[in-house]
Amino acid sequence: MKKTTFAVMLDSYLKIGMKIENNFDAVRREVKYKGKNGVLYFLSTLTSSVQIMGIIESLVNVDITKYVSKEIYVGPISYDDDYKNILKLCLSGVACLILDDYDKAIMIETREYPTRSISEPTTEKTIRGSKDGFNESINTNIGLIRRRIRDKNLTIDLFSIGKKSKTDVALIYLDDCVDEKIKNEIKLKLNNIDVDSLVMSDRALEEIIFKQNKSLFPLVRYTERPDVASIELYQGKMIIMVDTSASVIITPTTIFDHVHHVEEYRESPFAGTFLRLIRNLAIILSIFLIPLWLALVTETDINNYFILKPSKETAIPIIVQILLAELFMEMIRIAIVHTPSELTSAISMVSAIILGSVSIKLEIFLPEILVYVSFETIASFATPSYELSNANKLTKYYLLFLTALFGRVGFLIGTTIFICYLSSVNILGIPYLYPIVPFDIRKAGSLFFRRKGNKTL
Repeated sequence: MKKTTFAVMLDSYLKIGMKIENNFDAVRREVKYKGKNGVLYFLSTLTSSVQIMGIIESLVNVDITKYVSKEIYVGPISYDDDYKNILKLCLSGVACLILDDYDKAIMIETREYPTRSISEPTTEKTIRGSKDGFNESINTNIGLIRRRIRDKNLTIDLFSIGKKSKTDVALIYLDDCVDEKIKNEIKLKLNNIDVDSLVMSDRALEEIIFKQNKSLFPLVRYTERPDVASIELYQGKMIIMVDTSASVIITPTTIFDHVHHVEEYRESPFAGTFLRLIRNLAIILSIFLIPLWLALVTETDINNYFILKPSKETAIPIIVQILLAELFMEMIRIAIVHTPSELTSAISMVSAIILGSVSIKLEIFLPEILVYVSFETIASFATPSYELSNANKLTKYYLLFLTALFGRVGFLIGTTIFICYLSSVNILGIPYLYPIVPFDIRKAGSLFFRRKGNKTL
């Protein structure tokens, strides 16, 4: 019996679309079933060789008069007659089986992406608790969520974004917890994205959906921990998961969502509250400590254990010394990030010598400035969110310049503008400073105190 027109045309279409003659991993395998011919298309680099062998072996028993899905042993099976969609699935690792006398392609799930093993996230470590973290495979990441949430309301909507890259993006939420208006708005935005590719994966997606380039502060929260993502789903949040990214996007969020850490919930309520208070204090100091100190020492005579006034006059203005010290500390941080781990201790030692004793002997920096800059740098490391830490850093520089130009008045005006700006930010209808602005006394207490049974992260 001759092939159907559909089978002939699809065979030619995939042969050209997958560039069988040029791509070494694009495979077109002729197969036999009941003495008839068929063709199997797949990418060897994105498919499981075991499942491909299972498909070929199971074709021996295929009866074309029956449903093929009952005869093939491996993988979930679907049917498709859309040429473009079939090619897209083939290029993502799905095997395509074309059988004679069959008017639809048989799509068999055989994907097995190359990826690193599951390991503890380096940016969200915890002494107690699970040590697994997301990796670059969207299938693995969804599995980590499903392992923790065995709820019938868990919904995973899959999108293919990018005209050329066809990147898989999953929107995950709990139907009975999520706000319908926010869910529909996110879906609409995902469906209307018109780009060639998501070059930077989740970061590029964030900038497109939330217009991050117009905001200094982070509008979404990132996490590499499946336990944190699962807890947020129960709180009515949504997860946006992008294939090839080891972190997921949590939305909608407020600024206070960025300052919580999983370690607070692995301790007793008293210990968790203590950690939270110390962390909140450190974040505040990382923004306001240096500008406030500059305002006090340049316009007042305060000098005590808490406010160290410069002990002597120097030719280099204080603001210049502060900026130079900040620049040097930032260079050290960048150097450590880009240096092999075996050499980081050497860099730290050399930096301490240069920034410490040598710079003081040469009278480049006053000792008091080094003390405050070092203390402020340590405080900035206590911020759990890397994106919020960078935003706080830029805010500190903004306050420094206003204080240097206008003194105490500049500091007060800058702080007022900063608070008003945060109060005006709104993410998907939720105020960025909620529950402080607008004030909700019931929820405001949880910002500072870790209550028993409170599982909001």
